[in-house]
Amino acid sequence: MDVSFVEQLGTKLSTTVREYDAAADVEGILVLAADEAGAADTSALDTVAQEISTPVFGGLFPGILYAGERYTEGAVVAALPVEPTTTVVTGLSDPDRNIRPQLSANVVAPGETTAFVFVDGYASRIGTFVQRLFESYGVECRFLGGGAGSLTAEDTACVVTGEGVLADAAVLATLPLGCSLGVRHGWQDVDGPFRVNEADGTRLSMLADGSAFDVYRRVVEADSGTQLTRANFFEKAKSYPFGLSRLHEEKIVRDPFKVDDDGSITCFGDVPEGEFLHVLSGNPDSLVDAARKATGDAIATGGEGPLTVFDCISRVLYLEDRFDEELAAIGGPADPTLGALTIGEVANGDGGHLEFYNKTTVVARIEDQ
Repeated sequence: MDVSFVEQLGTKLSTTVREYDAAADVEGILVLAADEAGAADTSALDTVAQEISTPVFGGLFPGILYAGERYTEGAVVAALPVEPTTTVVTGLSDPDRNIRPQLSANVVAPGETTAFVFVDGYASRIGTFVQRLFESYGVECRFLGGGAGSLTAEDTACVVTGEGVLADAAVLATLPLGCSLGVRHGWQDVDGPFRVNEADGTRLSMLADGSAFDVYRRVVEADSGTQLTRANFFEKAKSYPFGLSRLHEEKIVRDPFKVDDDGSITCFGDVPEGEFLHVLSGNPDSLVDAARKATGDAIATGGEGPLTVFDCISRVLYLEDRFDEELAAIGGPADPTLGALTIGEVANGDGGHLEFYNKTTVVARIEDQ
């Protein structure tokens, strides 16, 4: 896998993509671009993605990773030695838009298959999409990827496909290559479990004996010793995610990011009614150690190939300057080779079931051809 870093998203990025498209030994192109503020001009990328003949996929994210460093500008472009089978799903927030018929039955290759998945991180039916993926392809694939978009602009075109750069969409790209994964987060229980008594997709309304915000505020204020208000919700919530209980596995983290006047809390990712939630907290040491363990899981089977990492942008917001320690814990001074800071992560961890995670580190070693 040949990997290039491009400093600008305009002409330089388009030129690099076209050069890979013209190369005889390039069968697929992965584009991971940084768009921290949601204001990048994606017109050139939109045009070139539709014009080239080589399958292309990827997304725009709050940040990207390249050669052990993180960037809030530029792009990482990877030339793939084998041809991916790409599938585009649109209308992810439209309840009348059926997802299953958009999924091809021919994306899984005989033997080992690695599947990249990129989805608009603000789509309201990510959970349904991920469930349909698992129902369609099961454990035949090793999935990795995450949510695209910006932290400051919800309605932006952010998923890179052969149809252009799309909003409210997802792209699946499968490769006939083996992959080993590590999936860890390092967050710990503070209180719970609390039963989810009323929820609609990503919007959590009633939790245990009260509104979601009232219950959440009670726990956070007791643990932190500080007041939680609607005004400071986003700042405080980055330190106190929810955790969905899973038998014999780490909890699935849900990242709350908005509270409404009626006390409902919106999360990145679905919160199903009837599930049980914990309120979680962490410390920098536990998060960095989790990233180190995820790397160990990914490389435990041996083999060669670059490290690809999808790490949640909210871990950067929480760790701040110490996020450099998390990067240093992954692989070595030049790793991860490539990756993105995502709005939620997609992977099937040790349990085998495909999940949409928040505040989690996904480390993959994808085999060279």
